Amino acid sequence: MEFIPDYHLPTQPTTAETRYRLCQDFFDHQIPHAIWFEDALVHYGVPNVVFDLYILVEDIDRAANLLTQAGWTLDMKKPPRIGNAEVDLVDFPQRRLMSPDGQTITVLLPAAGWKFHLTSETRLIYAPLENKSTHGVPFPPLAGLLDALIESWLDCPSDDAMLLIVLACQISYLYAHVPGLKQRSFADQMKYEHRQFHFDVVAGMETGTLPFRRHQRVIRDALLQGEYELRECSASRDDKDLFFPLGGSDLKRS
Repeated sequence: MEFIPDYHLPTQPTTAETRYRLCQDFFDHQIPHAIWFEDALVHYGVPNVVFDLYILVEDIDRAANLLTQAGWTLDMKKPPRIGNAEVDLVDFPQRRLMSPDGQTITVLLPAAGWKFHLTSETRLIYAPLENKSTHGVPFPPLAGLLDALIESWLDCPSDDAMLLIVLACQISYLYAHVPGLKQRSFADQMKYEHRQFHFDVVAGMETGTLPFRRHQRVIRDALLQGEYELRECSASRDDKDLFFPLGGSDLKRS
């Protein structure tokens, strides 16, 4: 699938040291956090351009207060964006702040609202920065990122079309660019209720479409209720809603 809306590029590039500077403040004040959306995809090899910096935290008000005390300013720019796409996040709490140097908009999101749990048991991936005194930058593990994106997409309100497209694109980008996701065995690292989703993608099912979403929601719910057994592929390849002979995406199919 392909989604190319109008770009809004940053006015100046920023280094990783500058972009992720706030992580040190969060570490110093014991605020659990994880980098999200495009920055997380880039960490795993997706060739994205990064835009606003999205970070998951447990308490967005506490994290926002800390940043404002450190020089960040609230940014009320509308509408919000994920990547370069305008999305409707009315139903999703957030705090948008501009960095002191005016180069990066940081968007704080509640981790639980985006299906990711920041607990002491969560093994984040810490990417080192050039400044050896820092703790590094915390990224979600690949399986945790994929599970959260899948769950967010399956549970996203159906009338939020652009958010559905953005989440579907991010899932598709991971499958397209991360070699490990091309293996059926990666399912062993995922939540049980998302393993058939993975098997179906690896089997070549056309992903990111509304028929695919409906199909996967039914299977996910059946797995959770113990009424479905995992299989190599959950549908016949003759099903034209789920397997398109020429490929491509059809997010607007009903």
